[in-house]
Order: sequence, then structure tokens, then C-alpha cells
Amino acid sequence: MDEYIEQLLAEIPNSTLQDVVKNILDEPIPEAVKRRLLKPLQPRKYRPIPPPRKAKARKRKAIQEEFDPIPSHKVLRSVEDYQEELLGLFEEPEELAFRQTPWALGNFLRGWQMDVPQGHPQGPDPRTFLEIVEHQIREKLEEELIALRGGLKFQLAIKLELIKTNLDGSEEFMEPILRHNQEAVLQKNEIKAALEEAFPRLLETLEKWTQRGSGWAVVQVRTLWLDIARYQPLRGGSYIPLPPALKNKKAVVNVKNMDDHCLRWALRSALFQATENPHRPANYPTADGLDFTGIDAPTPISQIGKVERQNDLAINVFGWDKGVIVHHVSKQPEDMPRINLLLIQKAVKFHYTWVKNLNRLLHDQNKNGRKKHFYSRQGGDAPRGKAHLSESPQTAARALRYLRRLRSPHHESRRAGARPDKKQHPEDTTPRGMQLLVVRCDGKTEAPAEYRGPKAAEHFLRALQVEERGIQKVLAKPQAMRMTNTDWESHRTASRCHVCDGLLKGDSVKDHCHITGKYRGAAHSACNLKLRLSPKTTTIPVVFHNLRGYDSHLLMQAISKVEGRVSCIPNNTEKYISFSLGQLRFIDSAQFLQASLDKLVSANKPEAFHITARYEPDRALLMRKGVYPYEYMDSWERFEETQLPPKEDFYSKLTCTNVSDSDYTHAQRVWETFGCQTLGNYTDLYCRTDVLLFADVFENFRKTSQKQYGLDPANYYTSPGLSWDALLKKTGVELELLTDYDQHLFIEKGMRGGISMVSKGHARANNPAVEGYDPERPNSHILYLDANNLYGWAMSQPLPTGGFRWVEDCDGLVGTIKDQPADGPEGFILEVDLEYPQELHDEHNAYPLAPERMVVQKKWMSEYQHGLLGAGVASAEVEKLVPNLRDKNHYVLHYRNLQLYLGLGMKLKKVHRALRFEQSPWMEPYIRMNTELRKQATSAFEKDLYKLMNNSVFGKTMENLRKRVDVKLVRSHEEDKLRRLIASPSFARANIFDDDLAAIEVHKSRLVLNRPVYVGMSILDLSKTLMCDFYYGQLKNQYGDRCQLLYTDTDSLLLEIQTEDVYRDMVAHAGLYDTSDYPREHPLHSVENKRCWGR
Repeated sequence: MDEYIEQLLAEIPNSTLQDVVKNILDEPIPEAVKRRLLKPLQPRKYRPIPPPRKAKARKRKAIQEEFDPIPSHKVLRSVEDYQEELLGLFEEPEELAFRQTPWALGNFLRGWQMDVPQGHPQGPDPRTFLEIVEHQIREKLEEELIALRGGLKFQLAIKLELIKTNLDGSEEFMEPILRHNQEAVLQKNEIKAALEEAFPRLLETLEKWTQRGSGWAVVQVRTLWLDIARYQPLRGGSYIPLPPALKNKKAVVNVKNMDDHCLRWALRSALFQATENPHRPANYPTADGLDFTGIDAPTPISQIGKVERQNDLAINVFGWDKGVIVHHVSKQPEDMPRINLLLIQKAVKFHYTWVKNLNRLLHDQNKNGRKKHFYSRQGGDAPRGKAHLSESPQTAARALRYLRRLRSPHHESRRAGARPDKKQHPEDTTPRGMQLLVVRCDGKTEAPAEYRGPKAAEHFLRALQVEERGIQKVLAKPQAMRMTNTDWESHRTASRCHVCDGLLKGDSVKDHCHITGKYRGAAHSACNLKLRLSPKTTTIPVVFHNLRGYDSHLLMQAISKVEGRVSCIPNNTEKYISFSLGQLRFIDSAQFLQASLDKLVSANKPEAFHITARYEPDRALLMRKGVYPYEYMDSWERFEETQLPPKEDFYSKLTCTNVSDSDYTHAQRVWETFGCQTLGNYTDLYCRTDVLLFADVFENFRKTSQKQYGLDPANYYTSPGLSWDALLKKTGVELELLTDYDQHLFIEKGMRGGISMVSKGHARANNPAVEGYDPERPNSHILYLDANNLYGWAMSQPLPTGGFRWVEDCDGLVGTIKDQPADGPEGFILEVDLEYPQELHDEHNAYPLAPERMVVQKKWMSEYQHGLLGAGVASAEVEKLVPNLRDKNHYVLHYRNLQLYLGLGMKLKKVHRALRFEQSPWMEPYIRMNTELRKQATSAFEKDLYKLMNNSVFGKTMENLRKRVDVKLVRSHEEDKLRRLIASPSFARANIFDDDLAAIEVHKSRLVLNRPVYVGMSILDLSKTLMCDFYYGQLKNQYGDRCQLLYTDTDSLLLEIQTEDVYRDMVAHAGLYDTSDYPREHPLHSVENKRCWGR
């Protein structure tokens, strides 16, 4: 072959091998060459090839390197080297198979799981993986249809391993679990269509998930779950009397049919309306012309669409659950008249009725006022429920629950240890022990209760129930009031209620603690009554740190074994903000104190640990997070070992780290100092120390909160709720809640988060302080600026409080809006058309004004981005906040943003709508108070707390109530309840804790929109005015084209500035910057603007 190549090169002088190949492919082959190439080859005797001459060898090597630049001696390996790899190519990969998950709830809920081994050839691509295992999913669904003897709902979930490579070369891994909506299957022939619906939706969730961050690529599918729920569809049947609340509305026709064809009777009553006795079947023709071929009787909601198509009708189906909810919204063309049906229920029986007057049905009246309800009656994306706003225009978000000011009578701190028993049950994470400490409102405690042994979680819950009964007895026998001379004098001179801070007008009473008998202060009689503690209703907080982690799952499994009423406030079916057992309310301290226990202990002063000192006098050695060999403790026998395991047995597979030498030495010192005889003793000490330290941290948090805000965190679920009440209490503001749904949607349309983007991909500083300085090139600096407390600054500005009304003369605002004062008593939110003049495009290209939420289409992406998609990076056409230079149509914004944009050159073409409101800087006193408290703080704990109280209050103004879910905890004996929940169109998914308890997630059937979203929208918009005004009004005015934005992320700017010395330039504008963190010897160092908002 080599000789042939050489011959070809010789025939084509001054050519390379690539030229030869190109010519062969592109030009016709001469006839002489053809004959020579096609001449049959004759066998010849083998002769060894002599070693080539040096010149010839060099030429051959050059040809080989041109053809294949990798030297052969670097790639040649023996067959033995490849043996393992070669054998792997011919080995059959492990067959994937479903196995049933450990728990099932009766004959209603069960799950199947398919694990994908690392490196399995079917794992890397989710789409291919689903196509390969489709037949197994289909077979399993067919088996379940037979086993359940009826219909089912199923949901697929996949856990993926994702990887992202950061700019610094480091890698991030994540394992999200993605799900699709429930799919209903009643017959075997429906399975294929259901999977064709499920697979794209499942893959779509992967694409939507990438909104959290770009650059993620799929490594492998790790697990596939198939969750099955027995489905008995809601079916209409024979006559059910209307509930009194519906009957009084006179909005529904309820035919008294005695057969199972109530859907047909309801349609007849709508199509052939009877003027008299519409409830009698005899008043309707049986020859109705309706086609019910293939329609079951009773008819499930799932067949309503088929009824519509066969009869050319448009049917909406509502339900009744203490109010109207939506079961089915017609997808027929909008110009078709709608027939509205109401499906009513009695026990497990359902019945269709015709809604003759929808307005009457939706019109709720009660003693508190009226609620406005809004429904989307057409379109496939209509909400599965009801949204209503506040009850009257005067409803204010000011009132506090007075009991939240009162110190909780008792709270209980806990620690429950859980370790997997890998030797016997690889997936078992049974708790091995528990610690419980009860703290009274006056700080008194008893020695921690502890238990180590089987069924620790059940022992823990039963111990809590014993404490619950004891606390109820204490509350049932209130202590008599004890007053000192000082108390008498204080009460005699009191002029304000210590509860509400209102003036006392001769109606004051003495308020005292019913547990300690201590006098608390003078109060209005009504306020005093609100502070009563009832043994039957007073909740008892049980505080866990990081309850939303695995602890909640362990407790839920144990709750099924004890008696008591169970409820929860969920994030989803797996994580809970809080849950309750009887009057015991479990809360997560990590929702307030967002750090590890070790960091929280370090942030507090040593003298704050009174409880720890009470039970562990030699606490100095314990004033840090303990060291524990979690994964080593994999059997009961380990607890009987009489010495610490070696250091290597403290290795954690979860974090892929081992303990340090100092940590191991600390563990040895603790063992010796406290006289531990076994690892069981060491475990008890470790858990007890955690509980005592945690109790001191949380008690210090409560004391600080009550001192500064007059509120007890033990009465709250999260820091946003606590900070919001602290804000309202401090400011005394009354915020009007919106009652006009159009106003609410209008404001939501203007809600846009912070801008994050790269404007210029590469820059290199050039000045004497950097390596590689080139004096021939202009001096340039790369400067990173960050706005101090950007949202704090925005929250200190005038913000809406109420008085919302539409502006009638919108055209008049076109010429006057620019003159509206920023700090005036009135403000505006407007919907406008803006022109972005062409002459501004070059100047504004790096930081465009008026960003828009829009779907980023693939056709807009660069070749590089398309290359990433081809490389397996997950992406989709999803909505992003995109700064752009296009004209804006129907753009909703705050009037101060509009003023800034007009001042920077944009042109106002039209005002479509404008909402006028009253405004004032009502949040400023609260923000300033926390800022000052942070400056005066003497511990890191207090500094972090006051920062949190400012930051978390903003989240309350942005709360999206539509994302809330409703979770029902159902026990196995509640079959009717379980059947109804699964059959409901609102059913989302189920999480089985064990054979007796499951969490059923349902979409909310009604939603109360009672958050002041106008505040959050204004804060977001005002923060953009500060950033844009500083960039264009200061930096671009100062430097012009010599200042280029490289990157921005909400409150930060990364800039490339061409100037001799950027720090010398900053001296002239020192009032704009906070340089308190600069070295003291730096000429710009100053504390004048230290932590000033917006600097």
C-alpha cells in the first residue's frame, strides 16, 4: 500500500496526500490508470520486507504522519492490554427490570422502580432510554390493569445525573427528579396513546428545568419510577338532592332521574329547557338526537370530551367543594355556546346537573362581605380551580395575630439519629435513637429525654404525646396572678395597651401569664381575651433543624403507627414547611436560621449557652459540632464496641471527605473526658450535645426577636412570615388588597426579576499593576462594582399603599408623566408602547433598557449554542428575561422607570392603561431599624439575623400563591377519601410513607390572591432604575465609549474602563462609592459610606 501511495505522489508532482485524494475524488480517472487498477492480482510467494533505507524511511514516515499524525508507537498495545475492553464489547449488558417499591397503600397506591447501573449503554440519553423501556412500561401497565380490575392513573418519574463544567474548570453534579402530569387509563387499548402523551411531557420537564441554569448536560438516567393509583372515575348517576347552599342560589336544574344516565338528562335540560317543573324527567323528550355511542353510564368526566365531539357540543363541568371548582373546560372553538354542568356529590355517589345561571352560582354571599370570583371558561389552559381576591376594598394587610406576640408556652427541641443498616437492608434508614428537650416559656427545662433502640421514631412521637398531655393539664389550670409593687405602679401609670400599643381609655385590665402567674402589662379587655391559651387548641411547637430534609420522611413513616389527627403545610408531597400531630406542630428552624448547627454555635457568644451549661458543666469541649462516624454505624453491634473506630472509618461517601486530624483528636478527647465506655455512650453524648446546643441557639433567637420585634418565632413557620409581621408592627401601615382581578393581572404582567447577562465575552486589563503591561497600548482597568443592599434601597423609596384606580385620560399622561415627582403622594403603573430609536442601539447595546420576558427561540441562537444542543446540553424554548433593543408594545412598568427611559432617549408612543395609587416610603423605618441594629450587633449571629429580617421581607411581597400545593395525609382505612382524591381531576401525585400512610398532592381548587404584589413589582422596577441610572448617568457620562459593560447580575456591574488610573478617577466621585473594605492605607479608603444603601 505504501508503494502505491508513493507511486501516486510521484505521478502528481508537488502534491500532498490530501491533494491526491481530492483529485481522485473530483476528477475522472484516466483509462490507463483504470486498466492498471482493475488488472486482476496474481498470488505471489511471500518474501520478508527488508528494512527500508534511511531516506526512504523518512519519506514513508512523513507520508504516514500526514495521513495519521499520531505516531504508531504511541497507540500500539498488545492484545492482552485490550482483552478486558474487548470482552466487554461482547458481554450482554444487564437487563433492566422493574421491582416493586417497599410500600403500598392497600389496593389503591403502589410503585415500581427501575435502577440503571452506572455506565449502562441504555442510560445516557433520556429519549432513547424511554424508547427502549417503553415495552416494559406498557407490560407493567397491562399487568396493573388486570390486577386492579379497573382503571388506573400513572405517573412516570426519572432521576437524572447531570453535569456542568464551570469557567474555572470545576464540575458540578446534580440529580433532579422529573415528572409529568397524571395519565388516566381505563382500558388496555388506551396505554399506547397515554405513553405517547407522557413521554414528551416528561422530556419537556427536563428542558424547562434548565431555566435554573444553562450548560447542564445529561450523564445518565439513574432511576425510573412508575407510580400507579387505582382509578375509579367520577361518574354521574341517579338523582342526588342539591345541598342547601346550592339550592338557595336557584342557579341549577337538577333532574330527578332514577337511572344512571344523569349526564344525558342534564344535557336534555339544557337543550330542551322546560318552563315548568324542570326537575321532572317527563318534561324532556327521550328522542333527543344525542349520540352516546361508546359512552359509559354512569359517565366519567374523562369521557366528556368524547361526548362533545360526537354531538358537536361545548361542555364545561364544574364541581362543588364548599365552593365552585373546575373539573373540565371545553376545548371546542370559542364561538360555540357553552353548556355548563355541575357535578355534585354525596358520599361516593355523583350526579350531573345543569347550571342555568352561572353568575348566580358564582355569587357567594356571607356575613363578612362579598368575594369576587374569576374563571377562565374557555381554553385548554384554564386553571383547575377558583381564584378570589380580598373580601372588600378596605381589607388591610395590617392585623397581626396577637398570639404570635405571646411567647409560646412550651417548645420542644429534638435530635433523632438515623443510620442505614447496610449489612441487612441497604436502603433502610431506621432511626437508632432520639433526644427530646422541653423548654417552658420562662426558660425552665427538664433533663433531656433520650432513647436508643428499635423503633426510635415511634418512641419519640409517643414521648411527645405524653408531653402534650402534660402541657394540656398545665394549661387547664391557669396560675393566679402575682403582682409586685413595681407591677402595681406600672399598671397604674400605663397609658397604652402592651399588646396592640393602642391608647387605654378606661377599659384596661391586668394581663398575666397563665403558666407562671407573672404580670405582663395593662391591656384592653378585648386584647387580653385574644391571648387566652386553651388546652384544646393551643399548638405546641416541636422544633427540628432541617426538618424539611430526611427527618420529616422518617417521622411520617412513624406517624402512621400512632394515633392522632395528622395535617401538613407542604412544599410538595416530599417536603413540608410544617406538619401537625394533634396539637403538636413540627417546624423547621432552618427556615429561620439558614446555616449549619456548627456555624450557628460559632456565631453565638459563649455566655449564650445557659441550657448547655446546666446539663454539661464542662461545656468548653462541646462548644462545636461533634464528630461522628455516620456510615460506620451500620449495625446494632457497632454500638457495643468499646473504642472509637480508626480515623479512616469516619470517611463520608456523601461528601467524599474524611475527618481532619484535629477533628479526630477532638473526638478522642471527648471520649476520654466524658468517660465513654461504648460507641453507644458516645452516640448518646453526641445527640444530647446537639440538642442542648440547638436549644440554646433557638432560645437566643427567640429572645432577640422578642426584644427587637415583640414577636416569638416559635409561632411562625418561616422567616418571611416573621419579618412581614415585624414590618407591619413597626410601620403600622394599612395596605389595601386588590379586589379588581384585572388590576392584579395587570401588575403581575410588570413583574420582572433582576438582569443577568454577559455583554462582552473577553477583556484584558492593561495598566502598570498587571502582568504583561504594554505601555504602547491605552491603559485600561477591569472594575467590579456591587450596589450595597440594592433591594433595601428600593424598599426605602416611596411605595404603593392603596387608592388603586384606573386613569381615565391615558392620553394626557403622554405629555405629563415625565414631570410626576418621584417622592410625590401619588404614583403610577402604566402599560405603554415605547420606541427604541435606531441611533441609541450602538450606545445601549451592552445594557439595553426595558428588558422583556420572552421565549428564547432556537432560531435566535448562535452556531455555538446549537453546537451545545447537539452535544447533549439540555435546553428548550423557555421564557427568559431578555434585555433587547426592540420597540416595546404593551409594556407594563413603574412610572419612575418610564421617566428614566425617556430621559435616556426612548420615545413614548402610547399609554394603553394606567393605574394610579397612593404612595409613601412606608418600609423605610423598618429597613433603617434593621440596618442600625446590624451596625450595633456584638455577635455574628445578630448581624446575620438583622440582615435576614431585611432580605426575607422582600420575598413576602413577591410570593406566588399559584405555586402552592395542597397535600392531604391519608391513612389506609380512609378508603372513601382516598378514592375521591385519586378520582378528582385535581389529583397530582402520591407519596407512600408506609403501608398505612400516604401523602396525596392535589392542585388547589381555590386560591385567595391576598398578597400586595404591587409592592414587589415596584421594588423590582425601582432597583433597575438605580443600576441603569448609575451606568448611563454616571459611568457613560464620565467615560463615554471608553467604558464597556462586560457582565451584570442584578446588583453588580463588571466593567472595562480605558483610563490612566481608575482609582484616581474615583476620588473625584468618592460620594458615590462605599470603599470601607479597601485597605486602610489605600487613598480611597473611607467609612463615610459604609453599608449605605445603593452605594
